[in-house]
Order: sequence, then C-alpha cells, then structure tokens
Amino acid sequence: MRKLHYFLLLLLLSSVNLFGQSPARTSIKGVICDSAGINVPSAMVMLLAVKDSALVNFTQANDNGVFEFKNVKNSGYLMKIQQMGFLPYQKTLSVSPTELNDLGKIQLKIIAKMLLEVVIKAARAPLKFRGDTIEYDAASFKVPPGSTVEDLLRRLPGIDVDADGNIKSQGKDVKRLYVEGKSFFGDDPKFATKNLGAEAISKVQFFDEKSEQSKLTGIDDGVKDNKAMNLSLKEAYKKGAFGKLTAAAGDQNRWALKGNYNRFDKVQQLSIIAFGNNINQTGVNWDDYSEFQGQSSSNYDNGDFGFNNNMRIYYYSEGGFTNSYDGRGLTDNYGSGVNYNFDNKKTKFNSSYTYNETTRKLYQTSKKETFLQDNSFKNADTTQNKEFRGNHSIGIRLEHNIDSSNILVTKANINFTNSHSNNSLISLYSDAYDIKTRGLKTINDNKISSWNINSAAIFRHQFKKKGANFAWSGGFNTNKSDGLEDPYSLNRFFAATTFTDQIIALSTNNNTSSTQFKSSMLLTEPLSKVFYWETFYNFIATNNVQDRLTQDAALQNITIDSLTAYYTNTVLYNRLGSTFRYSNKGLNAMIGLAAQQIQIKGNTALRNDPGNQKDPVNKVYSNWVPNASIRYQLTKSVYLNTTYELQISEPSISQLMPIVNVNNPAFIIQGNPELKPQRYHTFGLNSSYFNQAAMSNFFFACGYSIYENRIVTNQTISWVDKVGMQTVSKPANVNGGNYFYWDSQLTYPIIKTKLTINIGAGYSFGNAPAYVNGIENITNNKRYVFMTTFNLTPSQKLVLTLNGRINFNDIKYSIRTDLNQEIRNYNALASAKWQFATKSYFESTFTYSKYKNEKFGFNQNVPLWNASIRQLVGKANRIELRLAAFDIFNKNQSVSQTAYQNYILATSANTLARYFLLSIGYNIKGFDIKKN
Repeated sequence: MRKLHYFLLLLLLSSVNLFGQSPARTSIKGVICDSAGINVPSAMVMLLAVKDSALVNFTQANDNGVFEFKNVKNSGYLMKIQQMGFLPYQKTLSVSPTELNDLGKIQLKIIAKMLLEVVIKAARAPLKFRGDTIEYDAASFKVPPGSTVEDLLRRLPGIDVDADGNIKSQGKDVKRLYVEGKSFFGDDPKFATKNLGAEAISKVQFFDEKSEQSKLTGIDDGVKDNKAMNLSLKEAYKKGAFGKLTAAAGDQNRWALKGNYNRFDKVQQLSIIAFGNNINQTGVNWDDYSEFQGQSSSNYDNGDFGFNNNMRIYYYSEGGFTNSYDGRGLTDNYGSGVNYNFDNKKTKFNSSYTYNETTRKLYQTSKKETFLQDNSFKNADTTQNKEFRGNHSIGIRLEHNIDSSNILVTKANINFTNSHSNNSLISLYSDAYDIKTRGLKTINDNKISSWNINSAAIFRHQFKKKGANFAWSGGFNTNKSDGLEDPYSLNRFFAATTFTDQIIALSTNNNTSSTQFKSSMLLTEPLSKVFYWETFYNFIATNNVQDRLTQDAALQNITIDSLTAYYTNTVLYNRLGSTFRYSNKGLNAMIGLAAQQIQIKGNTALRNDPGNQKDPVNKVYSNWVPNASIRYQLTKSVYLNTTYELQISEPSISQLMPIVNVNNPAFIIQGNPELKPQRYHTFGLNSSYFNQAAMSNFFFACGYSIYENRIVTNQTISWVDKVGMQTVSKPANVNGGNYFYWDSQLTYPIIKTKLTINIGAGYSFGNAPAYVNGIENITNNKRYVFMTTFNLTPSQKLVLTLNGRINFNDIKYSIRTDLNQEIRNYNALASAKWQFATKSYFESTFTYSKYKNEKFGFNQNVPLWNASIRQLVGKANRIELRLAAFDIFNKNQSVSQTAYQNYILATSANTLARYFLLSIGYNIKGFDIKKN
C-alpha cells in the first residue's frame, strides 16, 4: 500500500512539472515611451541571439509606440531598441513561462551631450535607419570565412542579389559603389562585391544618391532613383594591407590566376587587381568599338545641365573591367588595374588604370528564314572566328574646394583599343521548299586601332542667397579609329547538276575621327521658400570624318569608286531653356520648356579633295522641347512619380554615311544622308512601397512612348545575277510606332532573416513599321516575363536559393501572318552553400534552361551543374583549398532565338563545357572562424 502511495505522489509531481514547462513559442509585446511617459513612434526593435548577437527578428513600433513579435521561438533573446534622439536600449529577455511576454512600458532616455561617448559604444546594432539610409552591421550577419562581399549582401534583409551579382535595395538597382566614401574602380558595384572579402567589411550602407545637378545647386530636384552603396572597413583593415591571391589548374589545360591587394588609410586608398585565365572569365566587352555611340554614360557629373541632360549621344567610351561577355566561344583572358584615391576634405583626387585583353575562338551555327510578301528563303550559316581585343583605360578626377563658395571639378577618361579578327562564314541558301540555290563562303581579316578622350571641367559658384547658384562646364571629347578589312567571297550558284562561281576580293581602309567641344551654363534662383527658377544653356559642336578607301585586291588594287568616299559631318546643337520647380512637404513638381536647334552639315567626296565634294547636306531642325515631372511622397514609405518628356535625337554617322558596306555581297548596308532626327514622346509612372518593420518592398514602373520620324531599317530583297538573293538595308524615317512596358517586383520576408521571397512580373508590347520591297510590314511584339526567387537560410551554416523564370515572346507580322512566332524560354536555378565541418564548405549550383519555338522547329534543353568543396588550412586560416567541377553533365552550350521585322533566327555556339579545377588561395590577412 505504501508503495502505491509513493507511486501516486511521484506521478502527481511529474504532472505538475509537465504542466509547468515553458511553451515552445511565445509572443513579445511592449510600448515604447520617453521618460515623461509620452509614447515614442517608429522605433526599430530587434531580437538578437544571446549566443552571438546575430539578428533573429525585427519590427518597427507603430505611431503609438506599440510593437509586437507574434509566435516567435521561446528561446530567450537580447532585445535592442533604437530611435533617433534617444539612447539605445538593450535588455536580455529570458525564456517566457507563458505564451505572451508583455514587457509593458519601456522608457527611452533622451541623448545628452555628455552621453555621446556612451551612445557610440552602445549604438552597435544589426540595422539602423537614418533618413533614407539603411545601415547594416556586417558582424551581425554571419558568412563563412573566405566569403566575398557579394555573399554577405545575400544575407542582408531587404537586399536582393541576382545570379549575375546585380544588386537591388528597396526594389531599385544599386548603380554606384564607394569604399570608405571614395570611388572604387568606376561605377560597377559588382567589381568590388566579387573581389573584396567580407571579413574586411564593418558596415554596409545603402542610400538614395542625389543627382549631380541637385548636388550642384542644393535644390531637391525630386530624383531619387540613383541607389548607391558604401562599404565601411573594419579598423584592422584600415591599417596595413589586405587581399587575396588564387592559383588554379585543371584538366584539359585549364588554368586561372587572380589576386587583389588593398591598402587604405584616412586620407589615401590604393587597390590593385590582376587576373589571367582560360575559363571564359573575361572583363572585355564585345560591343563594336568602331561604332562610337555614347559618352561615358557612367560619369554622372558630365556638366550637361538642364532636363534630359544625358541624351546627347556622340561617343562611346569603354574601359575598366565591365563584363558583357555573352558566353560564346572559348577565351584566353588577361587583365590588371590600379585604383588610387586621395581625400583631405578640401581636395579629392581619384585615378585609375585598367588593362584587359581577350582572345576568343568561336564556332557557331545558325538557321535563318527570311520572308517576303509571297515567298521566303532560308540560309544555314557556319561561322568560325578568332578574335583578339585589348583595351587600356585611364580615368582621372580632381575636385577642389577653392573656398566655401566656389568648387572646381576636372576629369578625363582616356581609352586605347586594339583588335584584330579572322572570320570565316559558310552559308548555304535554299528556297522555301529546301531546294539549294547557292553557297557563299566569305573570309574577312579585320584590324581596328582606336583611341578616345572624354574630358570635362565644372565650376560652381554659390551666392550668399541660399539656393542661388551659378555653374559653368566645358568639355573636349575626341576619338579616332583606323580600320583595315580584307574581305574575300566565293559565291557558288547551283543550277540543275552544274554550278558557277564568282570570286570577289577587296581591301578596305576605313578611318574615322570625331572631335567635340561642349559647354553649358546653369543659373538657379529661389523665388520663395518653395518655388525655384532655373535657366540653362547647352552648346555642342561635333565634327565627324569618315575616310573609306576600297580597292579590288584581285586587279592590282584598283580603286572601286562606288565603295570609296571621304565623308564629313558636322552637328551644331544649341538649347536654351528654363524650369520652374515647387518643392514642399514631400511634393516636388517641375515644368520646363527649352528651345532647341540642331544643324547638320555634311558632304561627300571621292577622296579628301574639297574641290570634288558632292551631295551636300545642310539642314536645320528647330523644336520646342517640353518636360514635366511630379514626385509625391505620400507617406514615409510610399512615393509616386510621373514624368513626361519629348526626346529628339539625330541620326548617327554610320546611318548618314552614303557609302555601301559590302563585306558580304548577300547583305548590303547603305547609309542615308536624308535622314531626319527621330522624335518620341515618353510618359512614365513609377511607385515604391517600403516597409521598414518587415524590410519588404513593392515597386512598379510603366511607360509609354509614341514615335515620330522613327529611324528604322528598310529592306529591299531581290535576285541579283552573280549574287543570288541579296538584301539591301537602308535606314529611313517612318511615322508611327509605339511602345509600352510594365515592370513590377515584390520582396517579402516569409520568415524574417530565414526565408525571403522575391516575385517579379513584366509585360511589354510595341509595334514598329518598316518596309520590305516597298510594302509596309508592321511587326507587333509582346513580351511576358515572370520570375520568382526563394532565399532560405535555415542556419548560419546553410544557404539555399531557388529561382525560376519564364520569358514568352509573341511576334506577329502584317504581311505574313502564317509566320507569326511564339518564342518560349524557361529557366530554373537551385544553389546551396553548406558548411559541413568547422573549416569545410560545399557549394553547388544547378540550372536548367529550355528554349522552344514550335513554328521554327526549335527545341533545346540545357542542364548545367557546378559543384565545389573548399577547405581552410592553418591556424590563421590564410590558406584555402578548393576542388571544383564545372558542367558535370557536359551539356553546356550557348543558345539564342531572335525574331525581327522579316526574319527568324536560331543560333547555337560552342562554349566552355565540362572541366575540373583545383585551386589554392592565400589571404594576406587571415580571418577568425569565431567572432569575439
């Protein structure tokens, strides 16, 4: 009996203990107030892990100071509260015995001057908001040792990094990067994020960068779309040097070398980068260097004052490590660069030099069908190409504060480019019924040597009256390109069982040069506290010369007059305009009007002989150019922006040049000196919502454009004796055409700091009229894009990413509805980064791409799997070993589909397939596995 009593007592005690256990999850709430008991709104409240202070959850108090974390894990936390003007608050929360942990009123103390030092020591927190700036404490977001800044950014809430390394904050693209507030190798943020180690970073800041005109005048112009990022270094990395060296070797003679070295202090920065490899990691842009299209678009302070101040396009400046390589072919690559900054507050000096070169071997096949009103023809092409391209780039910028009222900025960018290629093309032509009509073989040796200089000087004077400013800018830009082409073609015609051959061998020297002088002035005057008046003047004088000499290589270099010309073109641009701006309480409205005149003069001669000039062009185009914008900050988290502008652009020199390009006799390109400037009206609307408490955002943008005198390419396709089906392309002006687009993106943390979803959708449609054999063909093009990404961090040792993208493109033709196209592209990606031991890491990425076009009979599937294992070695973890496998399934290939105004094209090219690589890396500064 006594044993039974003991048993019942033990059972009772166990039941009491069972029911007394703390719940697995709890809710935490409270009210934030000041020492007087007045509620404090909008404070940031964070829950940190007690073990290592890693950010676990966060929210923002409402307007009444109330905050709540619902249904969080009941494990105990370190709670931090921050609000501008108050001392940071910190409290350790024990495991709650109940499902609701009501903290009641939490009092914040107002900051006093004597407490500033205390504030600095206590203010460290994972997240801070100061106006439009978001600041992340890098130490609160754990990444494996040896990670890059890009890896760190993927851990930050509210920041989106796509597979290519492009960065978005609050739905906006991050277009500029600073290190310690100083420029770092130009304006491509990916260069720093992919090369700098995360262990060197103390803080990461994202902010809305003002436009250069707003910086110049001090007047808010409503432009908030330029997101910038600043990386602050840890104190240990501001003293001495840090960097990384890596060497790799693999099968099939694959190899790679790269390294970076950095030394920073409070006044100076020095960074050096170098690389070499044959694994298709290149920094060379494959755009055509001989077509100068724009003036260093990355330079924000170009001194072109007034609205649409970046629309004057004359020159193309290429430099730095910009990577636009499209993945085709096999490449050998080398590059190096140095970046230097000096900043003593009164004088800021930045200079950089980069060199890169790439040799590419390309093998490509394509199938193309060109259609007319009542028939069509086909051609299958096989291309073999070997190309070298090398580029030197020098950038210099000096900003000097003469005194408190005057600032002078001078800058220059210099580029030297050298390229040569050998291209072999074999084409087989057939009719709509696949009956062979002819074969064409062309071989072209091409050499181009070019250089260009872009320079500018900007002076600003600030009057005593606040908001009153005067600014002047001047610039000199010039470039020169010398090209040599030796095209050879063998045209073979099939007739029944026989064939005939035609051989063409030419030699062409094609030299171009351009010189530009430009100047602008800006005067701003406040009319009241909320109204401002600005007036501006722009002047640009551009002179273009193209000297083309074509000779028949088979006939003792006899000049071919029809393919030879000395062409000059001068453009004078004048614009005088004014804007009135209203800026008050979140509303920024602007309306502007400018009188614009474009004068184009040009003439042609057989050679450089002024007495032999013909076909002169002398045209003047005068226009009134309106511009308007309204930006309204509805709430702290929501803005709405709408714009209207009329843009006018004159034709390029290559479009005006009345000389035929016959490198391929089947495709003739002509210029048109009668072209008029293109005009188009553009309406835009965009809005953004950002929730600080959840770090979620929604962004959308849409626009509509209507064209006048649109410059299009008309085609005349006909049978020509000894050539076959020949396509002659010529630019011309047409009326009509429009374009509409919609882009939207939602980022939302499903589980804060653990699981985030990013959803994007886009739609666009447009119609473009053009003429084929004198018959108008209107091409209607619709695009549908949908993408979604899941970023999952179940623990500090495991990061998972899932991504899917669908891209539909529907094309309809007015002259041949039976050839309407439906192009379908599907892409999926899954990646994992896993720390499976103290110093061991596994990374894997799998992508699957499907390209489909039923009308063209095109269906390609490309699975691609990469994986690697990384091991840290040594007490200071300075050495890294990595074994990597690329394209394990050996399925990699470059595939593309194109549909244009009267043709469809499918292309496949060789690219780097399966290989294995073993690498060793050395960190100049080691890093700790655990953070103190």
